[in-house]
Amino acid sequence: MIKNFGKSKRVALLRTAAAGAIASLTLASPAQAIVPNDNFSSDDILDTAGGVNGVAQFFRSDGFVCSGTLINPRTVLFAAHCVNDIPETQYANPNDPNNVDAAWFFNADALSDFRNWARRFVDADGNPTNTDTGIANPNFRTTNIANFAYTVNQMYWNPASQARPDGAGFLEGDIALASLDTPAANVPTWALLFSPLPTPDSISDADGTGYHVNITGYGATGTGSTGAVGGVDFRRRAAENMLGALTSFDDRNTFLFGNAFGDLPQVLYRLDFDDPNKTNPFDFNLYKDEPRTNEGTTAGGDSGGPLILDAANNSLSTEDLQIGVLSGGSRFFGPQRFSSYGTESFYQPLFLFAEYIAEVNPYRYVSAKAGDGNWEDATHWQTDLDPAYRVIDADGNVVNGFPTTQAGGITQDNPQFGQVCFDPEGDNPGDGCFDFATGELAPPSRPAPTPAPTSSIGTVDANEFAAVAPVSAPQAVVTAAAFEGAPAGEPTILANTAIRGDMIVENVAINGGVTMVDNVAIRGGLTSVGDIAINGVTDAEGDEVAQVDGSPSSSEEQPQAEGDPLPAPTLANGIPGATDFVPDNIDPDIAAGVNARYFDVRLNQAGTTTLSSTRTVDRLTVDGAAGLVINGTGDLSSLIDITQSGGRISVDGRLSSVGDYSLFAGMLSGSGTVAAPFLTNISGAIAPGAMGTIGTLTIDGNLILASGSTLFVDIGASGSSDVVAVTGQASVGGAVAVNNIAGFQTATPSTYRILTADGGVTQQFSGASNLSPILLSRLSYSANAVDLTIRAQSYRNVIDGNNAVQVGFAGLMDRNRGNAGLGGLFSFLDFSDTATIQATFDSWAPTTETTVQSMARGFLSNISDFYQNRTSLADRSSNGGTVAVIGRPVQLASASLGGFGVSASPAVLSDAAVNAADSEVSSGGVNEDMAVYLAGGFVNGDGGSMPLRNPGAGADGDDEFDGFFIAGGLEYYLDESSFIGISAYYSDVDADAVLGNSAQATTIMGSIYGRSKTFADLVLDARLSVGTYNAETLRNVALGPQAFSLTTDDDSLVYAGEVGLSKELDLLGAIIAPGIRGRAAKVNFSNVSEVGGGPALTIVRPDYASVQGLAGVEFKSKPGKKLQLRASMNYVHEFMDNPTVLGANFVGGIGPLAPFALTVPDRDWGEVGVGLRYNSGNVSFDLSADSTVGRSDVQSQVYSGAVTFRF
Repeated sequence: MIKNFGKSKRVALLRTAAAGAIASLTLASPAQAIVPNDNFSSDDILDTAGGVNGVAQFFRSDGFVCSGTLINPRTVLFAAHCVNDIPETQYANPNDPNNVDAAWFFNADALSDFRNWARRFVDADGNPTNTDTGIANPNFRTTNIANFAYTVNQMYWNPASQARPDGAGFLEGDIALASLDTPAANVPTWALLFSPLPTPDSISDADGTGYHVNITGYGATGTGSTGAVGGVDFRRRAAENMLGALTSFDDRNTFLFGNAFGDLPQVLYRLDFDDPNKTNPFDFNLYKDEPRTNEGTTAGGDSGGPLILDAANNSLSTEDLQIGVLSGGSRFFGPQRFSSYGTESFYQPLFLFAEYIAEVNPYRYVSAKAGDGNWEDATHWQTDLDPAYRVIDADGNVVNGFPTTQAGGITQDNPQFGQVCFDPEGDNPGDGCFDFATGELAPPSRPAPTPAPTSSIGTVDANEFAAVAPVSAPQAVVTAAAFEGAPAGEPTILANTAIRGDMIVENVAINGGVTMVDNVAIRGGLTSVGDIAINGVTDAEGDEVAQVDGSPSSSEEQPQAEGDPLPAPTLANGIPGATDFVPDNIDPDIAAGVNARYFDVRLNQAGTTTLSSTRTVDRLTVDGAAGLVINGTGDLSSLIDITQSGGRISVDGRLSSVGDYSLFAGMLSGSGTVAAPFLTNISGAIAPGAMGTIGTLTIDGNLILASGSTLFVDIGASGSSDVVAVTGQASVGGAVAVNNIAGFQTATPSTYRILTADGGVTQQFSGASNLSPILLSRLSYSANAVDLTIRAQSYRNVIDGNNAVQVGFAGLMDRNRGNAGLGGLFSFLDFSDTATIQATFDSWAPTTETTVQSMARGFLSNISDFYQNRTSLADRSSNGGTVAVIGRPVQLASASLGGFGVSASPAVLSDAAVNAADSEVSSGGVNEDMAVYLAGGFVNGDGGSMPLRNPGAGADGDDEFDGFFIAGGLEYYLDESSFIGISAYYSDVDADAVLGNSAQATTIMGSIYGRSKTFADLVLDARLSVGTYNAETLRNVALGPQAFSLTTDDDSLVYAGEVGLSKELDLLGAIIAPGIRGRAAKVNFSNVSEVGGGPALTIVRPDYASVQGLAGVEFKSKPGKKLQLRASMNYVHEFMDNPTVLGANFVGGIGPLAPFALTVPDRDWGEVGVGLRYNSGNVSFDLSADSTVGRSDVQSQVYSGAVTFRF
């Protein structure tokens, strides 16, 4: 069977059937039924363990009963002789005055179901009554699924069963199928073997062919000794047996009687009924094997039942297989009763009639071809192999398949196997067997038992031997004298030579009144049926029996020849691979000649099938990568159930199922209606509407969402979301996956109703997915609904609390939620993961602010060094009356004109700073007490960057800067070593900040400075400067895929001054000048707002104020030397505490500023410088270098040079 309904040996043994003729049927007092051996009662073999197993009781409204098996939800396979007495069109045809209705009952005890169906009236309690008046029975001749009672809507019987008189309507081609008006979805179906069983390698004495079979049915009962003396009680019974042979009547009779007695070449599966107690005189071991423990046979009413090759006792297959359909039985002695020991049962082999079964079977398993297509396109479909069909492949395996060539039908006389015997108990002269496979005689197998049982078997009456006709004149009957002197009801063996098959040929009839061999069609009836002769015209008493008047009317056997190729597949012939049809159930209209056609549809190929019309099928299955789209005009009904194991079903129209919709995997979506008693989502997904759009999916029935299921919900503006609307109850579970679409906002919490259930909501979802680490979901439940609320949590909950930059931006985001001007920031970050949020905040750090501060401190230090160097070696003898050009200030300026953010090439700057050959000096028109100079130099260094917890790859913690300066001035010498001067200073410095940011600082300063040597060689110098500091910054930041270039450009007022006092000491021809110095400066920074959109900041820059004290010593050569050297060292201490943080908010932001850390200024460091002057005639050459030492917030180096010509 396709569906397993029991595995134990006992169940398997009891799940077999018996066959025979119905003697009588008394509904008021049902008799005990079927024919077990004498060791069991009829109650012992009731198939109580089998339950509803696909074997059914058949009833015709004119009184006949049979058995059959369900092979698909719409089709029962059984025997033609159960129905071939009238035309097919006379069944289920209300327009025919002689209409015969029929039904199948699948309960193991079908009596009450039969009465509910067959009786027209019920009493006040609703019980069927056998009266002609009363309350109309609502179940009268109506399918009752709960009772497993199904009405036939079309009958098919094989015309080959009536094609030849020799067949008598049941001896050959005895196959029929019945179509049910309602699919029997609650009943298991059977697998059919369309290959002959392999011929056994040998035949054993005990097990014969070795094929163990189960037999089952609803027929009459009795005992092995008495035969079927009981009536049909509508209860299913089962027994076991061994398959005796696969052979024909012609070959069986030829061995037993020496003559075929007709023309019946078709092979049949056969089994005999052996007496386990070995005492019955009629048991001559017709087919070689020994009795089974639960051996039984068939009786009247079992016709049409299955011959089952059970998996429990056979190695051929792992499932039970139906290999034949019961047609009838044979007896071999006049006093012998049918269905008693020594009789046989014969079955129509299914392999002979595979094409007929496939053709008239109204059920088609079909699938859509790969690729997209419309349901209404006939070329989009193909028929598939029926899952009930089995064949044996070349490797001997039973597989789902169909024969590749035609069978011979009623003319096929092969293959044959098994041994037929005449072998009564005991070592009798002439006992023997015949092997159908080899065509040779075979030895008998039954020795004489000890002690010998009481029986007349083996008795020889020599006096009567002379009355036997000679071998040359065989007869089919025995003379009356042949039974004289023999015990009543027992056969007499006439001579030793009569024990063999040849001797049977010699038997002759004595009175001609007793038929030697009888075959009976095992079709039960409500009236007593006598033993029907093999020719179907006389019964055991010689009375005439009515001839069968049925004839094939709706189908006709196609010409066939054994071994011919199968015809091309068509929908009509049932061979898989047909196309050009549209799946849509057709109920039969017998009067109009419309045949039933039902479809089991599977979509399992990649591609989408689109339905735009109304269609009905029996079953729908979707899996793999297949898709089904039911448009708004589409309406698809499944009369059994819907199973989805993958793929996608989108319903904008209507999808309905009489049975449940099981969603194992895949997705169900749409804005239409799905109607089913229960839609159970095990591990699939349901998405109302289309993904990314709002929709309502209506479930007309009950909804079960198991723990492995997922409900996808799209949400838009507050209150606008996908909804699952259930008309029944909803038991919820699994996960809710939330997706936002256009219209969704995060400024305030939003609530959505995502599921309603008119019948109430039970259980709870395991949870709802958060849209992001920021946007959290919460489900709430009421009696008939489930609501979803989305609320934004603080960004502080998803950042590194030890990361000051992340803390700062998290605060800004939280304070600006709801600020429409910053909606773009939230539209990305609210939906980002934690890592992205943290990385984004880190990348937004305003690192250029530290750079701006560092460059300001750096240029203040550099300008101080420049003027200190200028005054150190200044004297009228060197500089008076000259115009000096120091370095290459014009080229330095030109080298920096590349623009903001582009530093001059170090090579150019270095060359401009130190190449004395390019210096120029001019004189004339300049008072000898005055000097005019123009100087230039190269500046580079680095400053501490903004403190970052995650500075990024390649960051070393410093901002690097370089640039140039140009200075020019006028000095007036009061004496040889005292002067006063005014000067203009311009510098341009570019810096590279961490995180790929950059800055540029341009400074313009005006200074008054001077030097005076006073008493006791004390030297006093001072400077006062004022100017502007222009800072431009560029931050390259991103918000997801969107990049922003954020810039500032701001001017700040700068004040600076210093005073120094030193003592020049003459030591060994040089001057040593220890001294002290004080410096003060302030940069009045302005607040700036970045330009560029996105996360641009408004920054409150803190002012820079500095008061420094210096102490050091300077070494220099005396004036007038040809070569003059200078070196200085100073210790510097900063007295002011400058801010270490700045405040910022987004441009247009609200709420308090967020603090961002600046570099902590150093309090102590050193400054060193060296200089060289070479005097040669009227030309002097100057080189100098100055640097900070031990300073981390700013490390600066200045290189400059000068050439002076005296006039």
